[in-house]
Amino acid sequence: MKILKIEFKNINNLKGEFSISFDQEPLRSAGIFAITGPNGSGKSSILDVITLALFNQMARFKSKVTKKEMDELGSVITHHTNDASASITYEIKGNRYTSQWAVARTKKGNLKDYEMTLFDSGGNPLDLKRSEIPAKNEEIIGLKYDQFLKS
Repeated sequence: MKILKIEFKNINNLKGEFSISFDQEPLRSAGIFAITGPNGSGKSSILDVITLALFNQMARFKSKVTKKEMDELGSVITHHTNDASASITYEIKGNRYTSQWAVARTKKGNLKDYEMTLFDSGGNPLDLKRSEIPAKNEEIIGLKYDQFLKS
């Protein structure tokens, strides 16, 4: 699996929209690189974006991310924002996929159910329920969530 791009909005303490492209310079020719920075700068949040977009899970949660946990822990969605999203584009065996996760609040401030979509290389959404997308990503990548975390 080769990660080509991650995009996210209002994840953890990173307010706003961000995009990191691994298939464009300077990262394309960097080879090995490190994610560094002081505490609270967003290093773990970048890793959270990847696992959230692929598996609806984050290492700081014990299981799938739920509305209850997001409200109780005040995590995932940046404080004082109404929505959050995570997207990853990856390539495996010559095929590209984009997996997306998103959640938003209603006008009354309640969390809506999360959404997940998986797109093929042509940009077409696969006919899957949101709950089926993590397992489909595991199948495509060849790693279950726990194995992915270790790698």
